[in-house]
Amino acid sequence: MDPGFDHWLTVGFERRVLVVVRTVTTLNRLLDVLTLFSGDHRVQTVFTFDRERPAILGAGVPRLLEQLGAAVVPWQQAITTEFDLAIAASENDDLHLLRAPVVLLPHGIGHQKYYPGSSVVAGLNPERLVHDGRVVPALIAVAHAEQRDQLRTASPEAAERAEVVGDPCLDRLVAGAHRAAEYRAALAGRGKRLVTIASTWGPSSVLGQRPDLPLRLVAELPVDTTTVCAILHPGIAAAHSSWQLDAWLAEAKQAGLLVIPSETGWQAAVTASSCVIGDESSVSLYAAALDRPMLMAGSPSPATVPGSPAALLAARTDPLATDGPLAAQIDDAIDRHVPGSYEPVAKQAVAVPGQSAELLRAACYRLMKLPEPSGPAEFTSYPVTSPARTEPVAFVAGIREHGSTDVLVRLPATEVPQQLHHLHVIAHHTRASLHELSAAAIVFTDDTEVGFPDWAADVLKQWPDAQFAAARVEDRCLAADRSGRRYELVPDSRQVDPLAAVSMLYLGRTELDFGRNRVSVAIRIR
Repeated sequence: MDPGFDHWLTVGFERRVLVVVRTVTTLNRLLDVLTLFSGDHRVQTVFTFDRERPAILGAGVPRLLEQLGAAVVPWQQAITTEFDLAIAASENDDLHLLRAPVVLLPHGIGHQKYYPGSSVVAGLNPERLVHDGRVVPALIAVAHAEQRDQLRTASPEAAERAEVVGDPCLDRLVAGAHRAAEYRAALAGRGKRLVTIASTWGPSSVLGQRPDLPLRLVAELPVDTTTVCAILHPGIAAAHSSWQLDAWLAEAKQAGLLVIPSETGWQAAVTASSCVIGDESSVSLYAAALDRPMLMAGSPSPATVPGSPAALLAARTDPLATDGPLAAQIDDAIDRHVPGSYEPVAKQAVAVPGQSAELLRAACYRLMKLPEPSGPAEFTSYPVTSPARTEPVAFVAGIREHGSTDVLVRLPATEVPQQLHHLHVIAHHTRASLHELSAAAIVFTDDTEVGFPDWAADVLKQWPDAQFAAARVEDRCLAADRSGRRYELVPDSRQVDPLAAVSMLYLGRTELDFGRNRVSVAIRIR
């Protein structure tokens, strides 16, 4: 913001907006609001964060700002420069030093939590909202009138600056609700369900209470019908380090767990979810507002404000009984979900649904003393994201009885014991471990360039306990047994992983229930 730099500018903007970032969570919230300025060439936006007074859970902010390609000014420069507007989603920076009207937003869905070890509601700290007798923010954005009442109790003078503007994130989620199937196909795979773990940070969270839950879910939910993803609060990695979190989740990720990056994509995952396993958090509230089936795996948190929407949601949502099988509980939560059952909680969390773009844009342009753009104020849906997911390299497969019907089930090979009839292991010939390959009844490859007869003979010689060697080739599988007989296996549906046909050959079956369908396999001896 050096005046000498103006000579190098291309677009003659009229207003400068400063975005004050404290954590990755606050930045996510601020990016929603900044879409209101998209396309307005009169507005130049720059970012800042206080490198000398970082948040305890502030790790990741510099990296994310760099990824965004945003203009970032040092904090000391930001507080000595005139801006036409400043936007923040935390009152914990020294906002009173800014030379601009400040819009303060909550960094989640309303104000549901106390600061750890205190009775001060996060986002409503009177010692931060008022400085030397002056209310710091020009506008305090709240999602519901009850939150303004909360603020009035904490700081009557600050409450005079509060305006009910709804929730930008929720309105963007609703704007993309019709894209749920598209999001699900990108994240889970076409035709699969998406089961989501949504964990906030802290000992009462899902991950704090059940650190083994990600592995258990991927180990117990069939890979052919379900993808498991995890939305983890950025504060978890900030406190423990990204490296440590990756190390703790390594086995689950190897078995197919999809971890949503903290900086982007969680919104699409919530929208796409077939079931959300949550705790007392904003993400759980967003899932409820989108009417997703839910289970609770966190414990009641002393940091949750009693009577808040987060507390009410936890009280009316069935817990996940982690001492029993998980798949049946998730099926039951999906099947028994009553549409609209969370509507009372959503209404208590957010007023004026669908109006936050209009209300916030009007407030921001009023404070900038700039006429609003002529077009309607509206939030766009979140983009489709497809984070990288590791496909399991070894499976256990077998028969599970469902009433009088036999169902072929495939699960990732993990240390979690499985109860299946005719259980057998299928392992990739190079990427599976020696332990998995030594136990494998079927060793397979996806390399279409191998000379199959010679490759199969070598594999069966190398792994004497294997009964079949198999090559997955587009919509079919080639297989060979120890007698030298070779097979071509073609499932009757292109939605079926052809590798499953080798399990049917192993079981001596040409027709079985698999996933949600009855599958037949044509077996040709070559």
